[in-house]
Amino acid sequence: MRHLAPPGLTPLPDEEALSEAHPGLDRRSLGAYFTPRPLVERTLALAREHLPCGRSLSVVDPACGAGAFLVAAREAFPSARLFGLELSPEVAATCAARVPDADIRTGDALRGGLEPLLAGVPEGDVELWVGNPPYNGTSTLLKDAEAYGRVRALLTEALPRGTSLRDDYAFFLLLAAQRLEAQDGVLAFITSATLLDAFLYGPLRRSLLSRLQLREVVDLGAGAFRETRVRTCITVWTSRRSLPRAVAPRFHSGVDVVPLSPEEPELLLRPRDTAAEALDSAWRTAGEPLDVLVPVSFPGLKTRFDELLVDEDRERLAERIRAFLDVTPAGIADFARRWALPETLWPKLAALHASIQEEKPQFSEECLRPFYRYAGARHRGSVPASALAWCYLERRLIPRGDHRFRGTYDPHVEPVKLVFNVRELPLSAALVTEPGCVHAHRHARFAPLHVPVDLARPEGPWRVNLSEAGLAEAQRFGGPAGLYRAVCAFINSAPVQRVWAPAFGATRVLPVPLRSLRRAR
Repeated sequence: MRHLAPPGLTPLPDEEALSEAHPGLDRRSLGAYFTPRPLVERTLALAREHLPCGRSLSVVDPACGAGAFLVAAREAFPSARLFGLELSPEVAATCAARVPDADIRTGDALRGGLEPLLAGVPEGDVELWVGNPPYNGTSTLLKDAEAYGRVRALLTEALPRGTSLRDDYAFFLLLAAQRLEAQDGVLAFITSATLLDAFLYGPLRRSLLSRLQLREVVDLGAGAFRETRVRTCITVWTSRRSLPRAVAPRFHSGVDVVPLSPEEPELLLRPRDTAAEALDSAWRTAGEPLDVLVPVSFPGLKTRFDELLVDEDRERLAERIRAFLDVTPAGIADFARRWALPETLWPKLAALHASIQEEKPQFSEECLRPFYRYAGARHRGSVPASALAWCYLERRLIPRGDHRFRGTYDPHVEPVKLVFNVRELPLSAALVTEPGCVHAHRHARFAPLHVPVDLARPEGPWRVNLSEAGLAEAQRFGGPAGLYRAVCAFINSAPVQRVWAPAFGATRVLPVPLRSLRRAR
């Protein structure tokens, strides 16, 4: 739908100020954050350096919001044609009012909305794709198999086993890259900085580098957008068709600008850290990667309904669960009001209650478990008492929990567990020394000290969850539990946290130098 400018609406100078004009917009769930004017101007200035002279220009913003980039593009490129697509009709109307001569449409770029818009781009124009596409951590596209399949097909690289592209910005990059393989043009997006180094996005980096020419990378760090601390970056790419081949890409960090050379296997879009490389090499020579040393690990438990199943007060939790198991379907609303559960959660509560009516589970004290709230780098050594809460661990009350429980084997019941974060900063570890369960914060995992020899037959014999090298080295620490404590201390040490993890925590599995570990105090 093409939007015309509503009469009497005055364009505002900074799109960030427009957040107050749309108070009903759920920007967090949509991953939509209005872009500050200085950041827009910096992105356009970087892109301008790589535009050819003397060619007609079309500027395309596939997630244009209230028009920050298109307003600035009209000033920077007065003769350019402007095209924008926006999911929210209300916000799209604001954009159309601010840039009346632009072609602004309402639609979803990830579900076919770009085709009608791009049909209006004149043949032969150089295309400048700009914008700040959404990055919300978990795209709604993941719940739309057909739409996800179409966009996923644009990524020719295999993804790591058990993973998927999860962020909208990745899909926008793939769509833009596909377009600029067949058109002369420049791509300049602001995205999450996970693009630069996250393990998950290695295949995306490989795909983009094979299809486009990387020109500029700017690490903006955290806090570039109001109300968020997410790390962001600017990347500028050009098509490989007839535009001049690039010299080495440039990396901008603070006042420094240095040449950049993405190298296998990670293809990082930031310079390598020589000190971290030296540590990584030395540790690999002296030991094993964490996922080899500790062969079996599990995602930490997510209840998916903490409002019902988690509480800092054990007795209050027990009372709430008893009431929930005893309530009738007609009494769900009264139950929810009594326990101050938000009305938005009532349908979820009713669905959960309906799912257990056939089996009608009874309350069990054994299901009340200590629940340690995973706190990223704030954990050092053992878990602080302030992190302790309680959860009601009952399989039938935990949606999507089956893959975390192996038959009768419950990996959460274990006197010693190593909790760690394999490929995500901040890297950290905590030793939980009593039975309980662990909250899965982002990519947290936990490794029980003992696991069944055959996970498919959990009632069978158990073994210590260490590699042969780990078992041999454990004797130096008084046994496997002592080695777990030493590994925990190593993960939380300054060389790992301050040198290795900032460089590789998102792309590599930490190597544990068994031969040089010290006994944890």
